[in-house]
Amino acid sequence: MSDMGLSIHYSGRLRDYSLIDELIAETTDICETLDWTYHVIDGNNTDELKGICFAPAGCEPIFLTFLPNGRMCSPIDLMNQDLYEKNGLDRELIYTTSTKTQYAGPDVHMGIIKLFRHLRTKYFSEFDMSDEGMYWETMDEKIFRQQFAKYEFLVNSFTSAVSETKALPGETATSLADRIEEMLKQKFGKDEI
Repeated sequence: MSDMGLSIHYSGRLRDYSLIDELIAETTDICETLDWTYHVIDGNNTDELKGICFAPAGCEPIFLTFLPNGRMCSPIDLMNQDLYEKNGLDRELIYTTSTKTQYAGPDVHMGIIKLFRHLRTKYFSEFDMSDEGMYWETMDEKIFRQQFAKYEFLVNSFTSAVSETKALPGETATSLADRIEEMLKQKFGKDEI
């Protein structure tokens, strides 16, 4: 499970970099129709990212931004690429973007997945999506809503547990965190935490 909230993880390569302006225009039109906030990133130099970033209400930003070689890459990952190498992580991870959709709600999540399916067919030579809600993989709304409800329950339970737990006199921040972790393990099971 990701950082407390259902997320999607995606990467891809444009079929042809010359399609980028069409992808931006189509995505802009969709964002305006759905009243989603968006920002066009117009790489002025040949080595800069170009594309669009958008965010439905309650959703983290979704980056459809590309390097001149056609590979998808978020500006955040690009800025932090040195950290991957310094921490011994695979440099290829800069080409995978993650977006938390949990707080946008299930209908928005399904809309985002449908948008990616459309864009994948029209613009991409390579595209990978991992959906923690399993909607991308199954396109089964019932399975997705069950998965979404599980995440909702875990997020709400965690929030409730943390807000109701008070530090004991003389307790350190570390011992309080350990106590909360133990309480959550007892409540949800060791594998869920």
